[in-house]
Amino acid sequence: MNPTKTKELRSHEDVLEAIAEAIDIPEHLEQVARERYQSIGNWLDRDASTIKQYDPKVSPQGSFLLGTVIRPVGDADEYDIDLICRLNATKQDLSMAGLKKAVGVEIVGYATAHRMEKEPEDGRRCWTMEYADDAGFHMDILPSLPDEATYRVLMEKSGNVALATDQGIREQAIAITDKTHPKYNVRCDEWPVSNPKGYGIWFQSRQSEAVLTRKRAIMETDRVYASVDDVPDYKVKTPLQRAIQLLKRHRDTMFNGDDDKPISIIITTLSAHAYNGEQTIGEALRSILKNMHMYIEDKGGVKWVANPVNPMENFADKWLEAPEKEQNFFSWLEKARRDFGLYLTANVYSRVPTELQEALSKDTVTKVLPMIAFAAPAFVSSVDAGAAEAAKVIHEGGATKPWRR
Repeated sequence: MNPTKTKELRSHEDVLEAIAEAIDIPEHLEQVARERYQSIGNWLDRDASTIKQYDPKVSPQGSFLLGTVIRPVGDADEYDIDLICRLNATKQDLSMAGLKKAVGVEIVGYATAHRMEKEPEDGRRCWTMEYADDAGFHMDILPSLPDEATYRVLMEKSGNVALATDQGIREQAIAITDKTHPKYNVRCDEWPVSNPKGYGIWFQSRQSEAVLTRKRAIMETDRVYASVDDVPDYKVKTPLQRAIQLLKRHRDTMFNGDDDKPISIIITTLSAHAYNGEQTIGEALRSILKNMHMYIEDKGGVKWVANPVNPMENFADKWLEAPEKEQNFFSWLEKARRDFGLYLTANVYSRVPTELQEALSKDTVTKVLPMIAFAAPAFVSSVDAGAAEAAKVIHEGGATKPWRR
């Protein structure tokens, strides 16, 4: 969103949407990121590539795939773009170390050919490429092999029959490299298994109706697209995606770079579970903040946030060894409920409490404030007693608005 536009904001929803747009990756930078990872893919698949016989494919994962990327809070921070490099090879063709090296040779060659200032870094699982320009990107490229068979067996053995038989999710499973694995240097079947694109399919299923509604709206206003299916997913932002962006920015501002902050995959997974198809950001936030804790399981005293496409994987596994991570999550959730609750319970949409402005980064919110219609007399630096009491009831689990569905 260009904050200099004269668009007027006339509702809670308008204001939330404008703030979410302000923290989203700008459209031109999103296009730059796409062009760059496509360029890497083209390089890996060029005729002279040493891995061309394996038909390498590069595709996004993580927040870039899900449409929940947010701008870094600090000027010195970078966008973290997570990519998968999938080779059509087998575990008999390559060891983990062999795969990592094979992909790395081409990644280093790409960096040299494009005169990148920094040599790619060989990390635990990924190759990391940093771009020394104004875009502020670094890309983590995860080497992988297709591994549908292992995924199916794992799901069957663990009793997750639905996942084992879901071909759409199952065929996205991959074997990945990990330097800490005891058989990293040996050709064997025992590779770590992951399914980030399967997670993307699950996430999309949680918002399919909202995606369809917004694609129809885009198609009606933009005659470039002949049908709903022609509208790219990345052109759509649903209430779930916007809510997650707002919650992630709230988290980042609260913890200011602390490594023990709640991780994005936990916020994203719990939000997607708690989302109930709401068609506005405000209603999505109400549902998510009220119910997201209900999807944290307790397995014999261990808090468990299950990977929805591999329930044996616990996204909260670090909470047991580092209790401060669990404490930080619930502290954040309490504050998010209060900060957003104060705004969503306010009768006047232009009354953006200082607490919420600071929680979302005052610099960001300040860009949005001038667009709010008739806003000048309505801004307050403190919260009225009624909104505070409503937020208190929300936090204590009552059925008082705005969290009641």
